[in-house]
Amino acid sequence: MISQIHDIEAHTFTLNRAIESIQNEANHLFLFQDVKAAILFRLDGRVITSFYEMETSNSILSVIKWVKEIISKTKDELKHGASSIKYNKRSHQNESLPVYFYRTGNSGILVVILHSKANTGLMEIEMSRTARRLGIIIDKKRPIGDLNI
Repeated sequence: MISQIHDIEAHTFTLNRAIESIQNEANHLFLFQDVKAAILFRLDGRVITSFYEMETSNSILSVIKWVKEIISKTKDELKHGASSIKYNKRSHQNESLPVYFYRTGNSGILVVILHSKANTGLMEIEMSRTARRLGIIIDKKRPIGDLNI
């Protein structure tokens, strides 16, 4: 019989590896200089984690605040069949920033804020891929390396 402490340790190890996989997926997105911020939400609208550079300007922080305000609206649209939604949000510096919302599995929403002059075609491919992989991690609570995808 396996002790409860062993179960807790195994569960903690698995969750830590899943968290590390989420971090790796975010790091992959930030290899592209078009990404300003990425936020991972639960379907209830709570933030799981967010990634942005420390020197992020107030304009990006205001866009992040706006994202948190409209997440319930986009959540409903994503629940009813849309795989992604795109908005253009004006920042304080009067630039139009592309903001993408992607369903991540059954449990989450990935939001990515891009630079105003981003290569959106390439980024849509990468963001979609990242959303699929994050969905696997979140739904199964297992790291990508342990899954056959």
